[in-house]
Amino acid sequence: MRRSLTPFVFAAAAAIFLLMNTLFIVPKTSQALVLQLGGVERVINAPNQDREYTGLFVKAPFIQNVVMFDKRNLAFNLAQSTVIAADQEQLLVDAFARWRIVDPVRFYTAVRNEDGARRNLEVVMSGALRRVLGGAMSGDIISSRRSALMVAIRDGMNREVSKIGIQIIDVRIRQADLPDQVAEQVYERMRTERSQVAARLRAEGDEAAAKIRAEADRTATVTIAEAREQSERVRGEGDARAAETYAKAYEKNAGFYA
Repeated sequence: MRRSLTPFVFAAAAAIFLLMNTLFIVPKTSQALVLQLGGVERVINAPNQDREYTGLFVKAPFIQNVVMFDKRNLAFNLAQSTVIAADQEQLLVDAFARWRIVDPVRFYTAVRNEDGARRNLEVVMSGALRRVLGGAMSGDIISSRRSALMVAIRDGMNREVSKIGIQIIDVRIRQADLPDQVAEQVYERMRTERSQVAARLRAEGDEAAAKIRAEADRTATVTIAEAREQSERVRGEGDARAAETYAKAYEKNAGFYA
């Protein structure tokens, strides 16, 4: 009886093994390449396809194999690096990027897997950081213009990694600090520069205030002089009219006038 079951057991095992090498599942979060003899035969559920292709699929057993790639956004953390800004200040920069695979065929041909992609991203991101941040002042990197610089880094990286089927979604500079040994010197220089700017602005304000006061005093003097001149003229006219009135009254009746 046991000998009679043996062929069925082997047949069932062979059928299961054949199914395992024939059927495969592509989830929504993945994209797949069906390879045959090293070449790409089929692309399944890639971002550049018209619609999603997920679920159960069939391949030729033994002569075809399947390579899966993540379809979601992936993270890449760049090790802390030293960047020299345009004002020759050294900065310790800590940054990361979000990326995804948009062309699985090009990605597989160029870097094979995510490890190869990360090695490529390390080189590209380091170069983009040094190129963009090297053209900016350290104060801009530390504070005000950081967001614009991150966009420039992202765009520069996309020009490089598009040829390997990758898209950079976002780049973030988590930290950009001066080394401890030079930080205090830089901060002191920045304080001195700000003090000089404040002193210059105060001097310009004092000069403008003096000009305004002088102009006001001149205007007041002219206005008072014109008012006095007008009052003297009006007084003279009044005296003349009074004298004329007296003369007329005298001519009409001298006794009454007396």
